[in-house]
Amino acid sequence: MNLILVIIDSLRQDHVGAYGNQWIKTPNLDVFCRESALFSRAYPESLPTLPFRRSTLTGKRVFPFAGWKPYPASYPFSEVFGLTGLIPGWIPIPHEDTPISELLTGRGYNTGLVTDCFHQHYPGMNYHRGYKTWQFIRGQEWDCWKPSESNGERNAALPHMTEGMMWEERKTWELGRYLINNSPRHSEEDYFAPQVFRAASDWLAANYENKDPFFLCIDCFDPHEPWDPPKYYVDLYDPDYDGIDVVMPLYSDKADSYLSEAELNHMKALYAGEVSMVDRWFGHFMDQVKLLGLENDTVMVVVSDHGHQLGDRNFTGKLPWGLMPALLDLVLAIRHPEGEGAGGMFDSMVMNHDILPTVLSLMGEKIPEWVEGQNLWPIVRGEKTRIREYASSCFKDYYWIRNEDHAMVCRSDWSEVELYDIKNDPEYLVDISGENQKPVPQMKALMLEVAGGDLPVHTVVDPLLDGLKK
Repeated sequence: MNLILVIIDSLRQDHVGAYGNQWIKTPNLDVFCRESALFSRAYPESLPTLPFRRSTLTGKRVFPFAGWKPYPASYPFSEVFGLTGLIPGWIPIPHEDTPISELLTGRGYNTGLVTDCFHQHYPGMNYHRGYKTWQFIRGQEWDCWKPSESNGERNAALPHMTEGMMWEERKTWELGRYLINNSPRHSEEDYFAPQVFRAASDWLAANYENKDPFFLCIDCFDPHEPWDPPKYYVDLYDPDYDGIDVVMPLYSDKADSYLSEAELNHMKALYAGEVSMVDRWFGHFMDQVKLLGLENDTVMVVVSDHGHQLGDRNFTGKLPWGLMPALLDLVLAIRHPEGEGAGGMFDSMVMNHDILPTVLSLMGEKIPEWVEGQNLWPIVRGEKTRIREYASSCFKDYYWIRNEDHAMVCRSDWSEVELYDIKNDPEYLVDISGENQKPVPQMKALMLEVAGGDLPVHTVVDPLLDGLKK
């Protein structure tokens, strides 16, 4: 049995038609979801980018970042722009852990990685461990790839920034780096999602006749910002706009301080256009899977690592103190080659580190004893209704936990506690921690139980994010 794992970065669950969205065009993901077991309450056990991938690939929890130390500066401009080890959990895969790539390579699989997620590859990281082949597509985000002239980044970025954004030099530089890396583009095929899924299609064509089973990991960084798809995608959602294209939001809990209503709506259209472009090229890849006859002997998984704040509660970006459904609800679809579970929507609380034991069981492979996730397939087969009573996650120094009734968000030092009645307030709009104290100590006790002790208090200061706090 073969395995294909598709990770799509920053894809909001509520922006996919299979999850109920009616205005964004995702026909290819919708078809895949109809052929799969679909999970409506899937959450990242930790986030953002690298912590999520570490737990997905190893099947082990990263929560609660115990023992984490700031990672040394290993990337150009790290100290200047405040990027030095500021995100707890943002580390290489520890040498003592075994990612699925090493596990399956050791069991005789042909293994490959195709990705444009540059965080996995900058100096000191090792997320290509274990693969027989890997392809890194350059140029995403602030990848220091192409040279620029003095002030080149700033000059490239400013046309895409409102007056309220121009104070933020770090985002200006990040956006400018991206634009320099990706100028010029000659056709849609030069964009990142097309490059990733075309390269993955080529990998299949080169390897599908290999006598050994294969594992292919496709890690597509889009629809991560910046959002600059071809104009015809954006015109699907906001065709008459004539203002500034804000292709990269600030990380802010005061969106209305730098965006007008029209600018925010257009930014949402830019994101939606990027989602539709990713969907189109995912469909291109699925055409290749079916052309080669691989859908009949391949387990396939599509998962997002987290969502994105698009004006929800006035947040834009991915702010740790905004742990809300817009950020936490994942797309998770698992396709069995024999159609088992196809068309089913399962509402058990699941997490991304459950993927590894689940796919190993479907492939007939032994699950290693060190795996901490749970096999989800008994839920699909109706043998269980749930595998856990609660879910928990962490992002930088903020923690989240939910059961069937409530969700709690707090900082690692137990300050900034928020409580939500998620049965009556599923979007986390009204904090009831001050008026309904009874569930708070219960949720705190549950958090301590999950963490195996008190939460680690990280003292590293991010000069950007901490400057935004009230």
